[in-house]
Amino acid sequence: MSLRNYLDKIRPNFEEGGKLHAFKSVYDGFETFLYVPNETSKSGTSIHDAIDSKRIMSLVVLSLVPAMLFGMYNIGYQNALAAGKLADATCWGMFLYGMLALLPKILVSYIVGLGIEFAWAQWKGEEIQEGYLVSGILIPLIIPVTTPLWILVLAVAFAVIFTKEIFGGTGMNIFNVALAARAFLFFSYPSKMTGDSIWVAKDAIFGLGYTL
Repeated sequence: MSLRNYLDKIRPNFEEGGKLHAFKSVYDGFETFLYVPNETSKSGTSIHDAIDSKRIMSLVVLSLVPAMLFGMYNIGYQNALAAGKLADATCWGMFLYGMLALLPKILVSYIVGLGIEFAWAQWKGEEIQEGYLVSGILIPLIIPVTTPLWILVLAVAFAVIFTKEIFGGTGMNIFNVALAARAFLFFSYPSKMTGDSIWVAKDAIFGLGYTL
């Protein structure tokens, strides 16, 4: 049985009257993440298509991948440059170091942000909104590499709840979620958001990079 057929088979459990109806938003979010919706718009547009906001946001995320990859390399480059070891460093080594430094922030950003999105959708009985797919990668890209993960958790939670969800969700918020997270960090923890040293990773990771 294919995954598509399996999802169709269990769908009645999540519909009105089903034993898992309380988790319908989770089912819808998972299904539309994997497949395009089986409905098209009925009015108000000149082109009728099954593509939804998740697909559009996914394209934006893909467009950010080159910037993310270069950012990973630059993290390693700046670390080697600050250590005075640039001549000894390799491009691959600098990239791997940057990836190990940035990846935890991306994971934390998505886990916290999407977790709040799922919980909010369940609480409100609404569909899971997809706007955080983009914000989840933008936030780690615009904060200093030295930002502690616990501070990132606070910034993501603040941005998602107070600049997005309370305004009605994706398309209704009047502030940019990623910039709101950055502003929260700047005013709440200015010592960790200002200066030149915050942009240079200072610790070796699994034998890669240099301790400053």
